[in-house]
Amino acid sequence: MTQHPNSPATSVLFIDSSKNQRTYWVDQLRRCASEYEIVEASDMRSGLILHRSRRIDCVVLELSLPNQEGFMTLVKLVPIASRPQVPVVVLTLMTQRGVWEIAKQSGAYTCLAKQHSTGEDLHRAIQQAIACVGQMPKEDQHRSRSADHLWPLHS
Repeated sequence: MTQHPNSPATSVLFIDSSKNQRTYWVDQLRRCASEYEIVEASDMRSGLILHRSRRIDCVVLELSLPNQEGFMTLVKLVPIASRPQVPVVVLTLMTQRGVWEIAKQSGAYTCLAKQHSTGEDLHRAIQQAIACVGQMPKEDQHRSRSADHLWPLHS
């Protein structure tokens, strides 16, 4: 995918408690496309602060965060599962039966297993997720955004 000189970079927030995993996947993604502006968070709190403080086009989320915060992070990012304001791609080591279904029902666009995915798979998933959420009617996005106040940063 080529980027026009005046078009903004695609901003991606990686939330994963493993620094090694974040580094690996960020490197893989940058090899696929140079237009990404990537920020990283190691836990739910820092991820939500970053999400609320800047424009984020897509969140890549590991479900197995400390203190079982992965699903809580997803719910806080997408308070109304049918009307996401930000696309979330789950990239996880968790492959237990039903986990992906629950993630998708909770508002994730798609789920990828780290063990069986490539940087190209992740790049495609991010682009598709951004396109899908971007096609939502504006009033739906506004309603979703207005629910943001229901989810404080502190649990």
